[in-house]
Amino acid sequence: MKQRVQSVLFFLSALVFGLLFFMPLASYLDEYGTYLKLYVYGVHAVSVAPNVEVSFSPIYTLPLLILTVAVILVNFYISMSIFRAVKLPQFVKLFKLSRINIVLAAVLVATIYVYYLFKTGAAIAVTPSFVWPAWGAFLTLVAFIMMLFASSGLKKDIDKVRSVDRLR
Repeated sequence: MKQRVQSVLFFLSALVFGLLFFMPLASYLDEYGTYLKLYVYGVHAVSVAPNVEVSFSPIYTLPLLILTVAVILVNFYISMSIFRAVKLPQFVKLFKLSRINIVLAAVLVATIYVYYLFKTGAAIAVTPSFVWPAWGAFLTLVAFIMMLFASSGLKKDIDKVRSVDRLR
């Protein structure tokens, strides 16, 4: 029965990571009136002051895009596979895959916080602002915590199945 809770958590985590495509990770406003938003798929200038040139290549956020899509796809795969898993080796395989996905998500969160938020701000000499709707950076933490809870629940189920197998 707990398998369903874990699959729901993995599915919700994938949806929250999917929200990163619609919510900016951070917004930047400098003293010249340049207003930029950092998304997973690029940096967009909402308003640019006259005589100010701000350019970010589309390749600039390509690692974020690749990591986000990979985490979303693995989360969907795990959430759908939990329902079909009936034997212990299948659960162990999904648990290992969930641990790999947690590492990918940790790399994604670290990349967002350590590199992109401050590197983008340094390029235009401002600090990031996290006003609504720029909460995408915090949504990654929420999704990451959901993945941790789901993975620990999967580990508890594996331990229960192993203890029942020992009794037989």
